[in-house]
Amino acid sequence: MSAERQAAPHKAVKKWKIGSVISLLILIVSVVTAIYIMANGLGLIDSLDFGAGAYYYADIPAFQRFVNSNAYTSETPMWVIIALFLIWGWLMYRLWVWADRKFKSGTPSEE
Repeated sequence: MSAERQAAPHKAVKKWKIGSVISLLILIVSVVTAIYIMANGLGLIDSLDFGAGAYYYADIPAFQRFVNSNAYTSETPMWVIIALFLIWGWLMYRLWVWADRKFKSGTPSEE
């Protein structure tokens, strides 16, 4: 234990880092902005009513044309594309775990 903790064990005050404060502010602003946009119906087109997915599909009037299986053609089978996507996701997860361990190993653990 450090000398500071031994002298005042009852003062467990968390120090806020600038990155944490900025991240928290971005989160709060994002949530407030999203609520404001939904409450005021911004971005909606009255003639395009997609129900619950209105915010997701409102800017694509001919959306059904793009999700039709005939719109995307490839010589690569769909199962190969999905497998590559899943493999890529797994590799990125492993990279994240490796980077997390590598860069946390140099910092003292918080108990």
